[in-house]
Amino acid sequence: MGNQSVLADDLKFFLSEFVPFSQKYFRKKIQDSRIYPPLIKHFYKDLYDFTSGGKKLRAFLVWIGYRIGITARGPVSRFLPASARSKQKSIRDQKDNVELRAVGNPFTTATPRIADILSIALAYELLHSFLLIHDDIIDESSTRRGRTTIHRRYEKKTSRHYGMSQAIVLGDIACFEALDLVNCSSFTDSQKVACFAKIISTIIETGYGEGLDVEYSNRWTNFNNIRQMTELKTAKYTFVGPLTVGAILGKANKSQIDALSKLGLLIGLAFQIQDDILGVFGKEKVVGKSVLGDLREGKNTLLIHKTKEMLSGKKREELARIWGKKNAGNRDLKRVQKLIINSGALFWAENEKAKLVKSAKVYIKSITRDNDLQSSFSELADFVITRDK
Repeated sequence: MGNQSVLADDLKFFLSEFVPFSQKYFRKKIQDSRIYPPLIKHFYKDLYDFTSGGKKLRAFLVWIGYRIGITARGPVSRFLPASARSKQKSIRDQKDNVELRAVGNPFTTATPRIADILSIALAYELLHSFLLIHDDIIDESSTRRGRTTIHRRYEKKTSRHYGMSQAIVLGDIACFEALDLVNCSSFTDSQKVACFAKIISTIIETGYGEGLDVEYSNRWTNFNNIRQMTELKTAKYTFVGPLTVGAILGKANKSQIDALSKLGLLIGLAFQIQDDILGVFGKEKVVGKSVLGDLREGKNTLLIHKTKEMLSGKKREELARIWGKKNAGNRDLKRVQKLIINSGALFWAENEKAKLVKSAKVYIKSITRDNDLQSSFSELADFVITRDK
């Protein structure tokens, strides 16, 4: 995440704990699958390969959300403050089970353990994999995170139907493994119930958003419908869900969680607008998927909808002919880029995402009084609209 100090430090520390935890989880899953036919082992190997890619954004947001509640109960600026990180090589023992210590103010009861929240963070990554695997089938995508999509991998073995079938199955497995991680965590039953309720409602609403995305492709609808679809498909599951689940488990109060939800929704919309821009203007090797995908599928994104609104006459007709063209190539893409720029829609998108981030930052002080966490949230908001992948 660039040179951003506090956020980069937080992310580096989180990944140093999360990646080994995730690797250990999948090693056990692969080992346990040996009692089944070889296909099952391949399922977990492919799921690990697929899940190990990406930014780990949702997992990181669970972690950040959890810390909101933890810091509110004592002067614990982070699980391991920056000042203390140079003095300690690790707070994790060989069993990933060491209790986290608040420097200068150790928890005396109910001390949080890093493995507890890491299991929930991994659950969100598995949920993300589940949704992406199914989304790639719906969009008929061939590339994800710079690699062949799951259904295309299995398709090569036998047939197109076989590939889609096995990808659907693997996506379902990822979903239920995520729920099992929550169920097997050491949080209290009441915390798990609250966590399940939030995760399930998020998955349902993401399904609504996915359905609306398909419904609105290659057809005209109003701007508010596209915005609502974006909130459901992206903002709630990418930001609101993981942040609030983490906060609930960290025992944040209602006002903090409400403010977090509002911030997450605004940042999520800004995130999607940046995604829409990258879907047309991004570099394929950096983005990790085809920049012709949205064009060929006729995705009715906020950016494209605004372009249609701002164009008129022959230029709007030209965009309508190109956008959704199944065999569109780079020449078509360049023409679309020009239409978006000349219409003023790109300028609108750049301004809109900046306004959303500015509005989101208003809620930061209501979420936490911790200076480091405030900096992390502020830098995170800036990152989502400046990223290149």
